[in-house]
Amino acid sequence: MKKIIIAFTGVAFACALSACSSPELKAQQKTERQVLETKQQADRQVERADKSLVLSVASTAAATANLTAKKQAQVDADAALQQQLCPQPAPAE
Repeated sequence: MKKIIIAFTGVAFACALSACSSPELKAQQKTERQVLETKQQADRQVERADKSLVLSVASTAAATANLTAKKQAQVDADAALQQQLCPQPAPAE
């Protein structure tokens, strides 16, 4: 029973404090909430941008490796064609 009385007293005290808040304090709290929400939104946007950048860098690295492999295959094919069309004479011993 004592715990219930203490709980109700605490709730009544909190309600009384919130009702007695000045308009300036309420306005300040509202401004603080808005600023905090804006900061949290900016933090989330930065986090999403970081994730996007990581994925982009990984994709770019894979594309670069693929392009390098394709260019090497092209060089090898050109060399093979050159060897087939214009074979180098065997060195005389």
